[in-house]
Amino acid sequence: MKRVLLLIAAFFIYTAVSAQTITMGKKCREQNNNGISLLKEKKYQEAIDAFTAMEKSCTTKDAKEATAVGKAEAYNGLAKYEEAIVASDAALKVTKNKSVAALFQKALAQNKLKQFDAANQTFSKLIALTEKNQDTKARASNYALMSAFHWRQLNNADSANYFLEKAVALDPSNPNYVIQKGDMLCDEKKYDEAFVQYDKAVEMGKADAEMYEIRSNARVKMLQEKYHTNNTQELRSKMSAQERDQVCVELKKAISLGLKDMKQDMFASLVCK
Repeated sequence: MKRVLLLIAAFFIYTAVSAQTITMGKKCREQNNNGISLLKEKKYQEAIDAFTAMEKSCTTKDAKEATAVGKAEAYNGLAKYEEAIVASDAALKVTKNKSVAALFQKALAQNKLKQFDAANQTFSKLIALTEKNQDTKARASNYALMSAFHWRQLNNADSANYFLEKAVALDPSNPNYVIQKGDMLCDEKKYDEAFVQYDKAVEMGKADAEMYEIRSNARVKMLQEKYHTNNTQELRSKMSAQERDQVCVELKKAISLGLKDMKQDMFASLVCK
């Protein structure tokens, strides 16, 4: 899925935004936000440059954590995992090993380096910190993050579902966790069950362009797998009228709500006439 289930949707992007910014001045907050924006755009080298410039002038504890975590995520994005660990350790040093964001980035890097025992130990520390967090919504977000990590990085479905259930129990009104469950079902090719979750998210108020992009992507993926083709024209010739209507309803809704995507526009123009 295009979704950011891959720690790519906004509430999954566990970057320097996770660090507190209480003691940052206006200029430092602006620099931090700029770095975060570059990370979201996957401009990782530019993000490293931005956070490096920030750390020269922003010297509070929170700023130091934010710059180190931001650099760690950027290095992970560039597959420079050793550097990501060094940056994560810098954030952990300044926070006395209490930066959940740094622990996450470190565990991710260790996992990519196939240092599985070390990754599990780091992740255990992250879980312990999460359990102590008195902010219910923040704790739920951390559990959802753990779920995504186990799903995508460790291929551990049982743990992924366990952590997601904990997130939902703590913050049941958050539609993002319902969408996350739908995405996991979609990955398993359980499309009917996935759309039960997506429908529930809409009922909970998640009815924006992103939601309908997720739904249209799921419809297209389902049809591509059913007819064994990624060619849009071939797909158009094979799908039934009902299937075409289903995917086009989702796609037209997304476009009407502001989705701007060249591939989606092309698909709509070829299929949804």
